[in-house]
Amino acid sequence: CAITPGTIANSSKALAQILSPVVEKIAKFVKASPVKHLDETGFRIGGQTNWLHVVSTETVTWYRAVGKRKDLDPLIDLSGVVMHDHWKPYYQLSGVSHSLCNAHHLRELKALKELDQESWANAMSKLLCLANQYRHRYPQNIPQHILQRLSQLYQSVLNRGLAFHESQPPLTRQSNRGRIKRRVGHNLLLRLKHYASDVLRFLFEPDVPFTNNQAERDLRMMKCKQKISGGFRSFNSAVDFTKIRSVLSTARKQNLNLLDVLIGAFSGQPLSLSFA
Repeated sequence: CAITPGTIANSSKALAQILSPVVEKIAKFVKASPVKHLDETGFRIGGQTNWLHVVSTETVTWYRAVGKRKDLDPLIDLSGVVMHDHWKPYYQLSGVSHSLCNAHHLRELKALKELDQESWANAMSKLLCLANQYRHRYPQNIPQHILQRLSQLYQSVLNRGLAFHESQPPLTRQSNRGRIKRRVGHNLLLRLKHYASDVLRFLFEPDVPFTNNQAERDLRMMKCKQKISGGFRSFNSAVDFTKIRSVLSTARKQNLNLLDVLIGAFSGQPLSLSFA
């Protein structure tokens, strides 16, 4: 039975309208969750780059399609801890604590170790991995003396790295305007220093994970979809898709049959998603 593209488009539009109240419940739930993961990626709409934002937990996923990357107005009522990759605009959110993805830190440290031969980067990488091992060994509360020792070692490695970069000759610049640029490793050290509490939050709060991999996984299938289709022709179609995908991703996390979810939605049956 051949289905025309128009039928698929109309069905998607109708389904998105049916699922809109459910998406609102998902957004409300994830905003109030104690810990949520945030990330964003480019999204092609009408031949131009727009943005796809995700806010998710282990049980729910909320996608948003926006025209500008810094459109964070729908997130102003977030609470709890937000895990992200140190995208600066997230720090404009009020009433939340921040936790930074250490998987990103480990990748940056690996590059500094292998390409720039900075020994402090190897020490910091080993320290973060050791801290993560203690987090798994003591899933509820890490003994206080271990926390103190890890914090001391963290500060010691920072001081070692900062001393190294401060001893290096300054980089040359092409003009006399603007401040002198810092080396990549120096910038990373300053970030690890100024946001130390966010880097190590996973040690002190049991519900906070070591990485932001949850959001990375939630964005992966959306990027695969874009690679296959190339993008969306209209912004409204992209918004409809994010609504449908929010519900399907949430249903998959809650071990529901996706075909049953779609049939139930078109049949007017209430969805059995859990928001507890």
